[in-house]
Amino acid sequence: MSKCLICCGILQKELEQIFKEIGNRNNVPERIYLEPALHVDFDKLKTELESTLANQQKKSEKLFLVYGLQCHPEMKVLAQNYKATVIPAQNCIDMLLGDKINFVNQEAKTFFLTPGWLENWKSIFINGLGWDSITARQNFGFYERILLLDTGIKTFKEEEILEFFDYTQIPIETHEISLHNLRQLVLDTLK
Repeated sequence: MSKCLICCGILQKELEQIFKEIGNRNNVPERIYLEPALHVDFDKLKTELESTLANQQKKSEKLFLVYGLQCHPEMKVLAQNYKATVIPAQNCIDMLLGDKINFVNQEAKTFFLTPGWLENWKSIFINGLGWDSITARQNFGFYERILLLDTGIKTFKEEEILEFFDYTQIPIETHEISLHNLRQLVLDTLK
């Protein structure tokens, strides 16, 4: 049975690592990654998802969305319209942390940052949302810290982290995590 995962580009490196590790034991599906910054414009995200789902519906027997249910207000409806299965998570942070998010979030008012978000923050916040550094500081002002989730796949350059800190003026801490939760979600969803 041909399967296709339509995924947010934010998690591309993590998902590719998972499929590299699991190899062909689960009939590895085709994967399509959409632009990470689509979240900032629900109309664009919906258009891209509908276009990709319609195109892939002709080629694949089973479609899966690796997007959080909160990434678009109509995510469930979009999936139902194309008989696709949505991964059971609220967003990419939920996919990576699962239940651990509540524990980590209790420590401080935390903005979670994935490696994909760090790579794409300019296209998301500056280009997509149109935030200059003042607007960013106003929007991030609620948070006490930014927690960069280190999946071990990417080596972070200090300059990358410092540049995002300069933009937000919020302390950034790294937190090592495994891909276990995301791996399990994907494998369970593909069954």
